[in-house]
Amino acid sequence: MELFTPLFLGVCSIVLFVLVVTLFSLLFTMDRKYRRFMKGLGTMDVESLMQRYAEDLMQLRIHLETRTEPRISAMERKFPTVLRNVGMVSYNAFESMGNLMSFSIAALDEGKNGFVLSGIYGRDSSYVYAKDIKTGVPGKELSREEKEALRIAMENGRS
Repeated sequence: MELFTPLFLGVCSIVLFVLVVTLFSLLFTMDRKYRRFMKGLGTMDVESLMQRYAEDLMQLRIHLETRTEPRISAMERKFPTVLRNVGMVSYNAFESMGNLMSFSIAALDEGKNGFVLSGIYGRDSSYVYAKDIKTGVPGKELSREEKEALRIAMENGRS
């Protein structure tokens, strides 16, 4: 029995043909991807492009170290004194008034220093009062609504 019969050679030819078609298809796909990649380079080669990217990255690092990081550090130093814990209560200061037109707002920093601001609304006049707060202790006697606004602000500072 002969090893290379016409049937065997025919099957091998078909397998080789399928293999060649598959390889050409893969080559065409890779060529298309390569051309798409190289299209953005213009006249530059890959090495020049990578060098330009490295230079851009170095400039970004220098900018980050010389400009951005000092600004972030300055902001972080200011954070403890920023008034960021706020509490607010709206209420009716007088029984004849409606719509919760009066208010008390407490604003505190990280050290529980700040103020309570109250606005009392009446039919004929309105008044605004401010009271300072040092380490969570008011400098003047607080009304019930002011105490509530201060409590809310202090709870906001814990979360």
